[in-house]
Amino acid sequence: MRSTIAFFAPLLAVLAASPLRADPVNWSATSNTAMAITGDIVVDDYTLTFANGKSLAIEPYEAGRVGDWSRSGKSVAGDVFTADSSANLKLLNGNKLCATPVTYVVIWSPGEGELGINVYSGSKAPTGTGGLCASYSIKLPSQALPLGPVHESQS
Repeated sequence: MRSTIAFFAPLLAVLAASPLRADPVNWSATSNTAMAITGDIVVDDYTLTFANGKSLAIEPYEAGRVGDWSRSGKSVAGDVFTADSSANLKLLNGNKLCATPVTYVVIWSPGEGELGINVYSGSKAPTGTGGLCASYSIKLPSQALPLGPVHESQS
């Protein structure tokens, strides 16, 4: 039983942070690449919407595919999507997600509240960083923190 739980633990971690929910989720750009090209991203079941309002349609292809998505040599689970390659969107500053049309997107989680979005332009579904066109890092925005403790006035 423990080996089964250990086997599925990485997948459960990705699913916990996965954008595969009915409600759109806002994510903040954290990598220099994401800040310069995509800006903040809204992720929902079938769309990535970028800071300039343009959207990329995506379709689920394979959930929980294990690969070296981070280029670290460690395999982790990620959700693979096909992308509308006809879009080839111009994003911030006239940049594109990839120099060639995007065919696959992999969304994976390097840690709690963080996502990596890898884009590919090959004809075969990705299994890691081979054929990787670009990688973008995003995170859940921080919750607003109070300015300080609230004190009752003493009269």
